[in-house]
This record gives sequence, structure tokens and C-alpha cells, in this order.
Amino acid sequence: MGLIKITCMVWLILFTGVSVSYSQGCTRTLNVGADIATAVSNAANGATICLDNGDYGRVNLANMARTGFVTLQSLNGRNAHMSPQVGKTNYVRFREMTLTGVVVNTCSKNIEFINITWKAGGGGLVFDGSTCPSTPQNYLVDNNTFDKVGKAGYDGRLSCRDCNTITIRNSTFKGIYGPDADASDGIGIAGGATKMEIGPGNLFSGILQSLCGGEHCDAIQVFGGGSMHVFGNHFENGSTFIMAPDGNSNVVVENNVFDGIGISYIDKIQFGSARNPTFRHNTLRNVRASFDSKPSKTASTNAMVENNILIYNSSWKTSSGNGCSNCTFRYNLFSHPSYASGTNNVIGMPTFTGGTSPSSYTGYQLTETSLGFQVGSDGKDMGVDFSTVTHILDTGEQGQHHLNRLYPSPVRRKPWAGVNTGVFNLSGSPVVWSSPRQNGFYLVRTYQGELKKVLVIDQ
Repeated sequence: MGLIKITCMVWLILFTGVSVSYSQGCTRTLNVGADIATAVSNAANGATICLDNGDYGRVNLANMARTGFVTLQSLNGRNAHMSPQVGKTNYVRFREMTLTGVVVNTCSKNIEFINITWKAGGGGLVFDGSTCPSTPQNYLVDNNTFDKVGKAGYDGRLSCRDCNTITIRNSTFKGIYGPDADASDGIGIAGGATKMEIGPGNLFSGILQSLCGGEHCDAIQVFGGGSMHVFGNHFENGSTFIMAPDGNSNVVVENNVFDGIGISYIDKIQFGSARNPTFRHNTLRNVRASFDSKPSKTASTNAMVENNILIYNSSWKTSSGNGCSNCTFRYNLFSHPSYASGTNNVIGMPTFTGGTSPSSYTGYQLTETSLGFQVGSDGKDMGVDFSTVTHILDTGEQGQHHLNRLYPSPVRRKPWAGVNTGVFNLSGSPVVWSSPRQNGFYLVRTYQGELKKVLVIDQ
């Protein structure tokens, strides 16, 4: 079996489907009716406030100049429900809870949402950094589920206005609650986003215009913004994946799967009047990506579009409005010559490790005999690049581990021999596989007792 390639992420989680009690890690435990705001304000740095089962309603966390994190989490499962309103407050982490209608604004910093279920039919999460857009806000959304969640402030179930330094990863944006006024985008971005990372590990699925009535619904909608990085995500069963027709700058989109099979609308990625966009190492199925402009608007400029795979009816479009000026399209693989444009292209159908229609993100790795295998302009595979470790990420959980660094080479491990156990060394740190594979991931536990979730590709 040879090498195992850990391709996108490592993060700390709890086994799904298991009722977990956190009582041993609680600094204190509160019940419905307690003064949550005072408890958060007075908590020592590093404290964990556990919340017993129940609905705590709207909780205002305002004017708290904390210097270190306090964590609010459910005592059991995600059975503590809340609608926190966070203003001019620092260093609050929400973990393992069910939330709805959350606002974070007025220059709040270091606010985290980890392992959160958002209430279906309720409002989602809005970050509003418009009062201090030049200040890094350091927001984190990790392993959240937004399934049939309504709008939050703006058009997204997760809305971000003038956000500066935010990471959204390992989360699910699924389905539509609506139609009409309640129907929402997955992520809605307004104003001037700065240092915004969407990925890795997000899934956008079932965001369909046919369910939205008079509202327009996209997986990601962008009005303005710059310094945005969209990477390592899986888009499927949606009408539009990235809608950014009104101007943006310095957006990088890479290592994503855009699966448009089954949806007839072809223009699922739209960049208009985009300045310096980079679009590389993505795999597109039945998706047309546009780099041009609306009529009478300025052209898109300086686009670098390379090392992508475009199959079935996928293609580029640069013909609307004033088109794309000084734009480069090169080293892309097209399944049919009639859709090909640019230079140094490969023509033909690639083969994936997950078959002709992969069911997961990891299935889009090219086989070693596939067209496009290690022939990109950078010597890597065309389409999603599974050739090296890309990110190992820290959620700040269980001992404040710091894993934010790159490992430059794959990791050797013992053959599976049909059994989901085995040992390999992750940069010298022994890890034992402890669970069957789940959706392209394995749950693992280190010899030190830390629980991790690892995205892997077998060869």
C-alpha cells in the first residue's frame, strides 16, 4: 500500500453519535436562569463554564476587556441552547452548543465557535467588523453545522461584514430554510474582507435556487472584499458556488472540488470586475467559471487561471461586458476539445481514485495512470493537489496544542491488511488509528491520549 498522504487537516474532535459529559473539565457549572454575562466577565483566563441542558435564550456579552479565553460549553452533548450577542468583548469561545441568531460586533476580538450546531429555521451567525475594519479580529468557526439555517444580518447564514482575519473551516453549509425572506446563502461577505480564509474542509451542499423563492441563494456570495482564500472545500448539488460579480480583489481559489452534476445552470462560478484573482488546482464538473464583467463595468484584470481540471460541460467564460484584461489561462485539463481555451492544455478524461463519479472530496485524487498526473506547471497533479501535506490546524482544544505548521513529506505507515488498525509516525509523534474510516477521514488517538481527526489518501 506504500505511502499515506495526510492532505488537508488535523483537528481535535469528539466522536460523533456519542453522548459526552464534560463535567471533569468544568471550572464551574451553571443552569438556566444563571447570570451568564457576569460569570463570563469574572472568569479566569483558561476557565471553562459548563452549561446544563436547557435554553438560555438571549445572552448579552458586552464590554468585556478580557485578556485570555473563557470557554462556554454544554455539560452534555450540545444540549445547551443560546442566542449570544457579543459586543466590544474579547476572548470568548463557544464550544459544543446549539446556537441561533448570534451577533458579534463593535470591535470584539478573539471570538471562536467550535463544534456548534446551528438551529434549523433560526438565524445564523453575523460578524460585523464595520466599526474597526483595520483591526485584526481573529474570529474562528470550526466544525460547525449550518443545516437549513436562515439569514444572519445580511444574506448569509454566516454573514461577514468588513471582517479582518477570520477562518471558517471543517464546517457544513447545507439545504435551504425558506423560501423567500428566510432563504440564505451559505456564506455572505460584504464590505472589505481582509485575511479571510474559507477552508479547508467545508462542505456546501443542497443550496438550490429552486428552493429559495424570490431570494437569490449562493454557496458563497461576495460584495467587495480582498485577501480572501477559498481552499480545500467541496461544493456539490448547488445552483451557484461562488457569486462575486460586482468587484473584488486578490481572491485566491485553490484545491476545491466544484461538482455541478445534476444542476442544469452552468454559470456556477462568477467573478466580475475582479482584480488579480488566482484560480488554480481546482476540479470542475459541469461548471463554467467566468472572469469578465457586467455590461458597462470595468473588466476583470490579471487573472491567473492554471492547473485546473474541467470535465463534462465545464469551461471558462471571458466574453461578458469588458471581458478579462491581461489574464492568463494555461496548463488546464479539459475533457473535450470544444471547451478548451488557453495554452498548454491537456485534452481527455482523467481518472480518479474514487471512480468516474467520486462521492467525497478525497475521491478526486488522480490515479497514477491518469491524464494530468504530475504534469501541472508546478510539476504537481492538475486539479486538486493531493501530493503533499498542506495544512495541520489547531482548534485550541484539549490542552491548547499548537499544530500550525507544514510537514514537507508524506508519512509511511504499515499496510492495512483489511484491518482499520495500525501505527505510523507523524513527524516523529506516534499515532494509533482508533476508528473505522468516516467520510474520507479517520479518527485517531495519540499515545498521549489526544483525539484527532485526519484526512487521508491511500495509495
